[in-house]
Amino acid sequence: MKDIKKILLVSTIGLGMLVFLGNIFAAEMSKDLFISELYGNVMIKKSGAKEFIPAKKNMPVSLGDEIKTGKNAYCEIAFDKELETLVSVKENSDLVISKIMMESKTKKEETLLDLKSGSVLTKVKKLTTEESKFQIKTPTSIVGVRGTNFEVKVVQ
Repeated sequence: MKDIKKILLVSTIGLGMLVFLGNIFAAEMSKDLFISELYGNVMIKKSGAKEFIPAKKNMPVSLGDEIKTGKNAYCEIAFDKELETLVSVKENSDLVISKIMMESKTKKEETLLDLKSGSVLTKVKKLTTEESKFQIKTPTSIVGVRGTNFEVKVVQ
């Protein structure tokens, strides 16, 4: 009888952990970003990598990636296949993807881009929830929008 109780206890704990972990993984997921357009010398350093590599059209962009554009170069990062949210990284810019998250249950979205230098032109679709955020951080400020077109420049 003691063995059956132990087995039931272990099974219950194991099932509880699976449900708990399943809820955590279902709650937050990363969005699928990709480079939709590019021109000129555009380099990307993938999260955890030490070296920059040349960016390519349709290349996935992930959390922690850093994108640098050279003189007379630009790239466009698409946040969805419908191209409703776009970030155009202008020439001589350095941008890091600091946070991209979407909660599947509540549809809450959070995006934080770190613009170290240069400028970006954005087109952001209207956010679906009050808690959703789309922000661009610069060395001196943080800009947030709920859905509009705008440009952010870092002047040095």
